[in-house]
Amino acid sequence: MERRDAAGAVEQRGILGSLSLHGVETGHILRHQRAGEPGTALHTRLLRERGGIDEPLLLAAPDLGSFEDCVERTVKGAPVQELETPEGGVQRLWVCDASWTDEPPALPPVLLADGHHRLEAARRLRRTQPGAVSDRLPALVVDHRRFPLTLAATHRIVPGLDALRAVRAAERVALVAERPARPRRAPRAGTFLLTGGDRVWELSEISPAALAGRLRSLPPEWVELPAAISDHVVLPALCEDQGIEPRLRYTAGPPGPDEVGLVLPPPTWDQIWAGAASGAGMPPKSTSLGPLPIATGWTR
Repeated sequence: MERRDAAGAVEQRGILGSLSLHGVETGHILRHQRAGEPGTALHTRLLRERGGIDEPLLLAAPDLGSFEDCVERTVKGAPVQELETPEGGVQRLWVCDASWTDEPPALPPVLLADGHHRLEAARRLRRTQPGAVSDRLPALVVDHRRFPLTLAATHRIVPGLDALRAVRAAERVALVAERPARPRRAPRAGTFLLTGGDRVWELSEISPAALAGRLRSLPPEWVELPAAISDHVVLPALCEDQGIEPRLRYTAGPPGPDEVGLVLPPPTWDQIWAGAASGAGMPPKSTSLGPLPIATGWTR
């Protein structure tokens, strides 16, 4: 599978196939993000209803190994499917020679970029009800070395939070400064953007006392990660001040003008790979990686 942007440049290329759930237990799949229980429960229910998934897991390979030769040979032929992407580019699909399926070469350990809840739901359901779901899931392994995935944060929307009262509460745990509403760029490392009513405030220099008090029960690898600081320090302080539960919604784009939310800085690739390799992973909803493949039925 190959994806090109509107100018015709390759932005993603990889192998679409199936991932064995048995192979997941070997540690070959590095999961950089912990799957939250609500998301896992939702996907478990969907798996029971549908008997499988259509959307392929997205995996990033630091090196495609022998599969690189397969890709280079295959893309010289005519694709069997072309689809326009939302950005005005094109996604192309080829069928590889059967010999690559009969004796597929080994891949190095790969990073699970998208699909943590789907994978965890399938693993649990397979253990408890073996006949309820297939032992293989559709998966796309992309060449991350030559065409790296895009990396952004996942942001938080907090229904019921009053923006102006939140600003006053934030001043007790951070340095707060109002910023121009437009243009709205990603916050720099160590800062957050509180948005609401078409206004934007930058939160920086989070109180060390608040960090120490609220993060001590978390894995030590998380103490500098934006999602951990957001979900366990900043947002609880703002919500507690207004007597509401932080029932968060998540978005890859910025919160809308009628929504109150927190825009996070993106983590770094070093943090992602280190968390995946150590097993600590990252807090749920830490990243937004892409682009995601367009599912059209050929994933079955």
